[in-house]
Amino acid sequence: MKTRILLLLILSTKIIYAQDTIVQQNSIYEQRFTPVEQHAQFFGFTPMSKKINKVNFAFGLGHVENRRIANQTINGLNLEVNPAPVAAVFVAFLAIMHLPDVIKNSDLSSRGDGEGLKIKNWEYSPYLKINGLNLSTGCFFTTASMNGLNISLANKFNDFNGASVTVLGTIIDTQNGVSIGIYNANNSLKGATVGFFNQSYELKGIHVGLINAAKYNRGVQVGIYNRSYSKGFQIGVWNKNAKRSFPIVNW
Repeated sequence: MKTRILLLLILSTKIIYAQDTIVQQNSIYEQRFTPVEQHAQFFGFTPMSKKINKVNFAFGLGHVENRRIANQTINGLNLEVNPAPVAAVFVAFLAIMHLPDVIKNSDLSSRGDGEGLKIKNWEYSPYLKINGLNLSTGCFFTTASMNGLNISLANKFNDFNGASVTVLGTIIDTQNGVSIGIYNANNSLKGATVGFFNQSYELKGIHVGLINAAKYNRGVQVGIYNRSYSKGFQIGVWNKNAKRSFPIVNW
């Protein structure tokens, strides 16, 4: 009898402890993921605090992914000195060393269908929005959209309206404007890209470069070698589209 009473006491103590532990864990979870009150200010260091949602001037090491922040906006100047150039230069060196494979994987061969030109796995809810000027030694470490002028070593945007001037290049999902760099890639282009290798899934503007590739060409390609998987106007040493292959001028 005493043994049974002792077992019941031990069991009831464990149940009470387990319930208390669950309550504490839930409390910690709620504290961690409950949105905090945010406010605007003129200046902010980056990565910016989760308590700030809008600044006019941001300076620091750059922006990073933070699931505790719904969105942050910079209306003015974003100035970054981040460590990305080291990695970017290394990646660029590898890309140059394996340029034939890069071109092949970009679906420029006659056996391709152009689907390899589409950039996939985009996050369509960028929490960082910049309206103004971005000066950076590297690129963003999070999803971002921008309206204005970007000057950096390389960068990536979800949506971009304006001009991007980079050394290595710019990767953009939806682009309205101009990008200049060694490598320029986008899913939708209404504007112009100028560089060594220009790539668009849907082109409604102009490519100017040594090598240009587009799945759907509704604009103009000007370069040494132009590749389109639809009809489209091309000017170059050698041009290939869905209708014909022809030097100098193709349509």
